[in-house]
Amino acid sequence: MRIVFAENIEYSLGARDLLDGVSLELRHGDRLALVGANGSGKTTLMRLLMGELQPSSGRVHRTEGVHLELLPQDPQYGPSDTVESVLKRGFARIRAMEAELARLETHLADPEMYQRWEALHERYEAIGGYQQRSRYEAVLKGLRFEGREQEKASVLSGGETRRLALGALLLSGSDALLLDEPTNHLDLEMVGWLVNFLQSFGGATVTVSHDRQFLDQVTERVAWLRKGRLRLYEGNYSAFRRERALQEEQEAREYANWLKEKERREGILEQAQRWAHSSAKHARRLHSLEARLEQFMQEAAEAPESDDPAVRIRFPVEKEVTAERVLEGWNLQKTLGERRLFEIPNLLVRNGERIAIIGPNGAGKTTLLKVLLGLLPSDHPAGRVKTGPGVRVGYYDQKLSDFDPQLTLFETLYRMLGEKAHAALAAWMFPYEAQYKQVKSLSGGERARLALLALSLQQASLLVLDEPTNHLDLETVEALEQALLAYPGTLLLVSHDLFFLDQLATRTWHVFEGEFADYPGPPGEYLERKTRLSQSPKSSPAASSRLAPTGLERRKAEGEPRKQERSVSRVETQNPKPPRAKGRWHLEREKERLEAEIADLEAQVQSVLARANQPGLHHSEYAQIAQEQQRLEAALQQTFSRWAEVVEGLEGLA
Repeated sequence: MRIVFAENIEYSLGARDLLDGVSLELRHGDRLALVGANGSGKTTLMRLLMGELQPSSGRVHRTEGVHLELLPQDPQYGPSDTVESVLKRGFARIRAMEAELARLETHLADPEMYQRWEALHERYEAIGGYQQRSRYEAVLKGLRFEGREQEKASVLSGGETRRLALGALLLSGSDALLLDEPTNHLDLEMVGWLVNFLQSFGGATVTVSHDRQFLDQVTERVAWLRKGRLRLYEGNYSAFRRERALQEEQEAREYANWLKEKERREGILEQAQRWAHSSAKHARRLHSLEARLEQFMQEAAEAPESDDPAVRIRFPVEKEVTAERVLEGWNLQKTLGERRLFEIPNLLVRNGERIAIIGPNGAGKTTLLKVLLGLLPSDHPAGRVKTGPGVRVGYYDQKLSDFDPQLTLFETLYRMLGEKAHAALAAWMFPYEAQYKQVKSLSGGERARLALLALSLQQASLLVLDEPTNHLDLETVEALEQALLAYPGTLLLVSHDLFFLDQLATRTWHVFEGEFADYPGPPGEYLERKTRLSQSPKSSPAASSRLAPTGLERRKAEGEPRKQERSVSRVETQNPKPPRAKGRWHLEREKERLEAEIADLEAQVQSVLARANQPGLHHSEYAQIAQEQQRLEAALQQTFSRWAEVVEGLEGLA
């Protein structure tokens, strides 16, 4: 089902044409990655799809009744908002859909009403209506708000505020989720959870992200926004990059061949011009050659589109460090209240090593960096840190702690470089007018580029980078990655971008639950090995959920015959249709629904068994419990059988 269709839309920002003739259709089940440089118009396009902005020309058509939700960059909450109330805002939309389904069920003999019921029911299933309660519990756990439901939203930290907005978006009951950098402030575990959640979502998603592995896992099509135009590619982000590389090669080859042919024709024409005065025949030939060259020039091959200007990042080193031991620490210990963050008897960083530091948010990764840098003391009285001889340390601080927020960009760089400040800022993609913005007014991407620019001037032999990819566009992330691959010094990296870390790191430190692990390989390899070692035998298909169903699902679980099932039977008798094989999408949705039913039936069986173990029950009560247990187990066996058939059907489609 179509959700939204943007047709030939244009949008101007001042004198700049941000979008020029953009068309885009979004349907249920679509998984779209929206990519392009910072400032290319990605967020603007999503706001146009939402209806928050109106195009200068063209139109955006949203199907009646559908709802789209955009992840806010700076969410704001009222004084009475709690974690629970924010997350449950979308429940009202689900309840309204259930009420409309129930109303339509009484009129299903009418073919028009049946079609409306069928379309609404498809939407209801796609957005997770049957699993709304279990999805709510999953969001609480996955985004680490479990047990904090009554906390005031207004007192949460910046990262928690953003995570809460993401949770509310996931539970919004929307037909399309517009995800603008959803992995910011998520650690690796939460990113993995989000991937699984989005893969099970039946509506549409549009994702903007600098995390390439995340994009590969949650998208199936790429929309590339460049110079106001939108171009669509099938496949995930990696497939898009491969296809773009092939296209660029082909375009360059065709243009080179055209230039070669142009040079050949111009040479022939030049020779003909020298002979044109000698005879009428040569003059006619010259005229013919000129006409043919003019036609050839009109059919000129287009010059290959050069990529948008990207930051040219380099991290030069003042002098090569010959010391083998770059950084050492002894008795490194830190606690937060009663909670131990880490306790490390000794630590050694050797020259040239590239170390990734991973762990959940709040585990102490940044704290460990600050202890190693001497910015925080170790809680152990014998704790100390030592850098090797000749080692110069460069620290990327995502908070720009060492910058004066009142100074302009130019003033900040002038103190470092003097008259070269303008040129340096321009090279790092700061236009002339932006160079007079105060540091406190910079966007997230601008702050990140300023921090990297300052770091590149330090000529450090040990780079310590704390979340360097946050707020950068994909092109800048890739430029940073290439610069760090070419960097000859030693690296300590904190990041939740696993693809980025795997490209660079040769060693992994894992900080988690007060423990510290040191692994001689990249983090992806470490996490895969850790998962293999910790895997338990496969559980039942309902292992992911033990929650009571809601809405229409509750009526089915309680054994109440659903009105729509009886009505549909009458309609099908009157209008028999040949059975149609279900596709993968429908089987996946049915599998999810069956797993939720199995979870609920198992929970009901356990509840019945618990009642049977209560002392003092009368014989008649035991008989009643036995009958209820028999009914539930029969229903459970029937649901399991159907689940097995659906799984077999999915395997047949693989």
